Amino acid sequence: MVSRRVPLATLVLLLPLGGCYYLTSTGFGTAPKPLPDPYTMMHFEAFSLMGTHKSIVDHIYGWITDKDCSSPRAERGEAYCREWVGKPPPPPQIYCYSTLARPTCYAQPYNEGNDRLIGFVPPSTPMR
Repeated sequence: MVSRRVPLATLVLLLPLGGCYYLTSTGFGTAPKPLPDPYTMMHFEAFSLMGTHKSIVDHIYGWITDKDCSSPRAERGEAYCREWVGKPPPPPQIYCYSTLARPTCYAQPYNEGNDRLIGFVPPSTPMR
């Protein structure tokens, strides 16, 4: 009985190390590294700086604080984070009615007379 418990205990203790080594034809060898090339993150960082003038950390920190953060702007002596530029005013609503000659358009609904509504342009939701 003791002889069976010792190999079982050894197997249980060595089981967590199973991902670190694997058995080859010549014995034990180290497992291949699952991590990508270290230059991959540098490439992502360079593409982010070229495309948006912000680093990846700037994007993450700006997302957390809900501000516009940029390390190149901070290197120029400006503030690292600033509030987002105000949203532009929404375009006006337009209500167009058919008349004798050309359609007549108003900023508010026109419910007088015998005019027929032929078009309505609602304001769009601006995005930052």
